[in-house]
Amino acid sequence: MDNLHLPASLKPFQHKLFGLTIDPERLAAIREERRENSRYASLRQCRMEIAEVEALFRKNQIRYLNTTNYSVEEISTKILDILGMSRRMF
Repeated sequence: MDNLHLPASLKPFQHKLFGLTIDPERLAAIREERRENSRYASLRQCRMEIAEVEALFRKNQIRYLNTTNYSVEEISTKILDILGMSRRMF
């Protein structure tokens, strides 16, 4: 499981990174529509990939959010709240 590493090109910007995850069941359902009955879409594969990326986030102290049940607007609001940033109107 330790085969994921933060790319060197992102390391200088690590403090600016924010990860997004999704529940494995939802990811598997999305993938099933794309590639039916494939290993890529299997729940086992999705669980493994999400566990790996969350471990990568933790290892590199990257904050992350499970976005399964949120709209794009809610995701952006939650990220701003987590980062302690205020919303600006342009």
